[in-house]
Amino acid sequence: VPAPAEQSPVPALEPIRCAPCTAEKLSACPAAPSGCTELVKEPGCGCCVTCALPEGSLCGVYTAHCGAGLRCAPRSDDAHPLRSLTRGQAVCTADPAAQGASPVPRFVGQREAENSNHNHLLTEQPAEHDVSLHHLLALDRAGDQEAHESIKARVNAIRKKLVELGPCHTELHSALDTIAASQLALGEKFTTFYLPNCDKHGFYKSKQCETSLVGQPARCWCVSAWNGKRIAGSDDVPEDALCQQEITH
Repeated sequence: VPAPAEQSPVPALEPIRCAPCTAEKLSACPAAPSGCTELVKEPGCGCCVTCALPEGSLCGVYTAHCGAGLRCAPRSDDAHPLRSLTRGQAVCTADPAAQGASPVPRFVGQREAENSNHNHLLTEQPAEHDVSLHHLLALDRAGDQEAHESIKARVNAIRKKLVELGPCHTELHSALDTIAASQLALGEKFTTFYLPNCDKHGFYKSKQCETSLVGQPARCWCVSAWNGKRIAGSDDVPEDALCQQEITH
């Protein structure tokens, strides 16, 4: 029996935990590749090391990490940045934010390589000025979404130079980390997720919806454009309904 609407929580982005890297798993790792200028942890839940990708290499959510001082980012003219990241068609580029900071680059969907415990996927907030996904992303819920290999996306036009991330864009970075990691860890069991719906200024669109990869009706709710907080009484809004924009100061 479905729970009352007022008890329906906003879908939360919970970290997906990897199994610990035991001594047995580590002993099963092959020898470190020869000829590498830099070694990094495998992407996903792997326990072994591999060569870091050099500048200019193709990269993505499921590829090896880019080297220190680099980030994996879609090309500036890429019309489908999320698709490029999930298909390994983004590029390792110099990360201005890495200058004077930690040498380990942050990257959507990948763990921080220096994590010695190595028992969780990257779910941290991105660095304040990390704009590797500087496009506004929104999901295309139309059509058949039977495939789990990638998440279809459409890209809305935004300003070419994004100096500051709005609150929705900041949450979007974190959500993409979690979605990519969850999809990799759960495979076909990963069927539902929430990706913030942002406007071009980095604030929240008034209606937010979760997305199902198995054809289930989406759950939607209304929020404040300024902080993304759900408006009381707006639980389980029909997907084709409109939310009245809340004006707050």
